[in-house]
This record gives sequence, C-alpha cells and structure tokens, in this order.
Amino acid sequence: MGVKNADLIDLIAVTLNDLPKQEMEIGWDHPDYEACRIYQSERTVIDGGTQIERKVMFDPTGNAKYRRCYDTDSPKVGDGIKTIKIGWTQVGTNYSWDIFEIMQNKNSAKGFIDLMKTRRMDGLWDLANLLEERLWKTPTNATDDLYPNGIPYYLNMFNSAGTINTTSGFVGATIVYQDATTGTTCSGIDAATEAKWRNYAAVYTAVDSSMLKAFRLAFMRTKFKAPIFVNDPSNKKAAAKRIYGSDDTIADLMDFADKKDDNHKGKDVLSNLTVDEGGLCYVNRLPVVYNDQLDGADYTPLYCVDFSKFIPVVHDGYWMKESEPMVDKGQHTAFTVFLDGAHNNLCINRRQAGFVMHKVS
Repeated sequence: MGVKNADLIDLIAVTLNDLPKQEMEIGWDHPDYEACRIYQSERTVIDGGTQIERKVMFDPTGNAKYRRCYDTDSPKVGDGIKTIKIGWTQVGTNYSWDIFEIMQNKNSAKGFIDLMKTRRMDGLWDLANLLEERLWKTPTNATDDLYPNGIPYYLNMFNSAGTINTTSGFVGATIVYQDATTGTTCSGIDAATEAKWRNYAAVYTAVDSSMLKAFRLAFMRTKFKAPIFVNDPSNKKAAAKRIYGSDDTIADLMDFADKKDDNHKGKDVLSNLTVDEGGLCYVNRLPVVYNDQLDGADYTPLYCVDFSKFIPVVHDGYWMKESEPMVDKGQHTAFTVFLDGAHNNLCINRRQAGFVMHKVS
C-alpha cells in the first residue's frame, strides 16, 4: 500500500514543530549576526499599509517673541510637517525534502529528526546571512524597492555636495548606493534642502585621545531632550545603542583602552581589559561590536547606532511566517516549506539615530 502525501505532510509538520535539542556544529559566515538580534529584540511591528510612514517637524513657525504693553501680534500658521516614507521589502527562504529521503529515514526517529533539522537549519542560515549582509548596505540605487535601507543609507559620510566630510557636524547628507550612484533624498525628504535631515559625521585620523574627544562630542551633540514644559510627542522607546567597527579599528580601541588602564593586577597577562558578550570593549559605556563587513571599508567607518531612532520594522502577521509543507507538479516528489516576511529599517530622526566616525582617505 502506498504512502499518501497527506500523511507525509503531517509527519513533516509535526516533526518541525517539535524538534528536540540536538548538537550540531555550523560553519557560520559572520562572527556576530546583529541583524538577527535587532529583528528579534529591537523590532517594531506595524500592521497594514502599502508603505511605512512617520511624521517629523523640523522648524517652528516663529510666533514666539518678547513684547511690550499694547504691542500687536500677527499670528501665523506654518506647515512644517514632513512625511518620512519607506516601502516594504519582502524576503524569504525555503527548504525541501524528497519523498525517497523521507522514506529512507521515516522508520528511524533520530534519522528523520536529523533530516528535518539539517534542512531547516540550511534555509534559516541562508536567511540570516542575507539579513546581516543587507543591514550594512544601501539599496542598489535611488529607485530600488527590492532591498531594505541599511545603516549606511541613513548614516552618511558624504556631505550635500557629494564629497567626503572633512569637518565634524550634522553634515551627512549624500547616500552612496551599491551601483556607485548618489542621492540626497532619504526616505522621501531631501537632505540637501533640509539641514535637520542630516546625520552627524565626525572625522578622526587615528584611535587616540583626539578620536575619543570627537566621539564624546558626537555623543553629546546627538542627544536631544524636549523642553520640560512640552509634552514630547515622540515614542519614548527603550532600545540599545551600540558601536560597530572593523577588526583593526576595534583592536586599536581595545589597545587604547588598555594603555589608559592604570589598575593592573598581579595576575594580569598583557591586558586587564574586560571582554564579554555585550561588547569587545566599551566607549562611553556603549558596547563596541565587531562587524566583519566593515573590514577594509573605505574611510574606515565606526558607526554608533541608536535603535530607538533607527528602528527595524516588520509587517504584522507576515514575519518569519512558515508555510505548511507543500508539493509542486514540477517536482512532484519534493516537499518544500517556505518562510517569508516583509520588513525594512525606519529612521525617524537622522540627527538622533546615531553617527558615523570616519577618516578622510
């Protein structure tokens, strides 16, 4: 008597939903999957809509003034509201089994579980790689709606003239896309004409005391608070703030931190620097995280990202959505599970989303 596809589908689905813990070594591609962390821990879920929109106000109308008795007023009403607009990007992966593979393993519980687990791990690993790599890239060009807006899309090293910044300040205005084209319009707002839609960029030449001062200035200048008598309309979201850099830059930071340490003890061997899972070292109490995709990057960038303003967003009900096992007439002996989602990265305030430190050559 033949085995029905419906029975095999149920067998696959039940096994996937109840995979026991098993030991397995994986040759991971990246030292730290930061994209997976932020989409798990820092994400915001948004329901519906053909695109993601948020409002931002850059300047008041100018009605406040000092006055004398009997002065006249000229009330004005301004239209200072701008709309941030980004589109949804869709991503997915899949993993498959052939009926013959299932039949070879279905009578062995351990063999069948291993088969299910390894195929699923393969698909999820590939998705993790894709999410991580796109987090550190801009889209292909200004009209690209396939790829999400990565961190370099919002934190720019180039000024409104399209040249590398040589001074520190709110001067990051030009996006460099993957095809080497450039543009100043970010999420529907042109940074060339709107000065308050530019990120902070700081210049450094080496990891030393001057760089530390530049970092502290950037940290202070990108931290804004609402006046005490104004009810802040923004969402006070608690989120991580982290620093990302290349291997050489972070190694230099660790060496610099160790040189400044004067609390060595008898059992110290070469270094008293504390290293943990949060960060390889800390600057202004912010963890420094190594990202291999910044190795060898032009201008040696060091990114500081505030995830309360740089927000990974996912579509409600359509993120890591795993389908039931299914067959296709073109591959009638293969069962495939698809995993899909819609997401993007939203920046609601480029002046507070963090900053980028870089060299000029």
